[in-house]
Amino acid sequence: MSETNDSRSALLWLLAPSFLFGTETWRDVAGILTERGDVARIANPARPRLKDKSFVLPWAEAVAATIPPGTETRIVVVGHSASCPRLPLVASILIERGFDVAGIILVNGRFPADGRAPVEEDEPLAEMLDGLVRPNSYLPPWYRWWGSLVIDMLPDEAARKRIFSQAHCVPRVLFDEPIPAPALPATIGQGYLTMGEMYRPSHDRAVAEGWCVAEIAGEHLHMVVAPANVADALCRLVDQFAAAAAS
Repeated sequence: MSETNDSRSALLWLLAPSFLFGTETWRDVAGILTERGDVARIANPARPRLKDKSFVLPWAEAVAATIPPGTETRIVVVGHSASCPRLPLVASILIERGFDVAGIILVNGRFPADGRAPVEEDEPLAEMLDGLVRPNSYLPPWYRWWGSLVIDMLPDEAARKRIFSQAHCVPRVLFDEPIPAPALPATIGQGYLTMGEMYRPSHDRAVAEGWCVAEIAGEHLHMVVAPANVADALCRLVDQFAAAAAS
């Protein structure tokens, strides 16, 4: 059963794809949220390049810039996969710019660790990336990292082609940069949506930190496979934010 926003004011959903993917990962979820009476905007930062001096703050500022100046609608910032540790920074930038942020929701990604680089949080990740890096210091597109496992993620061939078409190479050093995770005001809801088992440790950390959590069966790109289910889960988390604030 689909969920609507009849019991609350309309929201603006800021949907941030991983820098390894593209806007197509959130396209169908955005359409469903819009059909239900909310507004949904998908961030589309520039591709990271080896010559960039920083990969974190410019990305976060570009995501925040997706929201037009003067917007008064309450904002929920949602990030998938590699964008997750950066969401507190995005929310902090929006708050500094005077926007009304209702909450952040991490979807199947690493739990934020202030000042830590992805490879510091996951040593096996560093080993894997070093085994993939090309002589030009770039990594191949993400779907070449996982071989036949991508078919489990995206069993529909048309969907695979659509998502793969936006994949691109990224600099290996991107994963070495520390990611700030500023503390957010207590009034900001914080949620974690788990899809499958890939990020179970981050789900458990969210529970331990007292975040609102939701869980649905599926693979890492379940928002492409079953966008209505993911949209429902996001809305349930927003409802949890409201319930927690009222308690």
